[in-house]
Amino acid sequence: MLSKADIRAQGAARRRERGSEGVAARSAELCAHVLADPRWRAANSLAAFVGVKGEPDTRPLLIAALAAGKQLWLPRMGGPRRQNIEFVAVSDLVALAPAPFGLLEPREGPGVALADTDVDLVLMPGLAFTRTGVRLGYGKGHYDGATSPLRASLRPVRIGVCFSDELVDSLPEEPHDVGVHALATEIGMIDCTCLQ
Repeated sequence: MLSKADIRAQGAARRRERGSEGVAARSAELCAHVLADPRWRAANSLAAFVGVKGEPDTRPLLIAALAAGKQLWLPRMGGPRRQNIEFVAVSDLVALAPAPFGLLEPREGPGVALADTDVDLVLMPGLAFTRTGVRLGYGKGHYDGATSPLRASLRPVRIGVCFSDELVDSLPEEPHDVGVHALATEIGMIDCTCLQ
């Protein structure tokens, strides 16, 4: 099995090679699958992210959430050295601003821990996922740390967001890793087995 570092390097290279047209078309298909999913429709409040740098474009989902009156929480790096993810309630995407690492984050508003929100659904980014729900992030452990207090709970539902070429057969796992209940891809939704 490849190391996490090798898999991350391959994933980063794959994302750099993607053309914006391919990302846009695949993202539109992915978003359509999420919007049709009963877990999305049932969610009154969700935490999501803004896809950047070859990630699936999640903006259609963010716009749809706000239009449907769902409470939307977006991540921002916080803490003394910007090492922890905090979530900020957002009512307008105009509130987003460029941040380190090419991210778009909420500019203003109090940030809270994910466990202190009342979210029904969390959309999680990653560089690779298995169909069983194992997730490989970018290597800093931000999402694992943010979701670890909720690890044993079925709520909020954690959905990994990725393109189908980011699905792999296996990934190295560590005790601090937090998996997902389902995956959203451009080829459809996949229910994961390890957390069911």
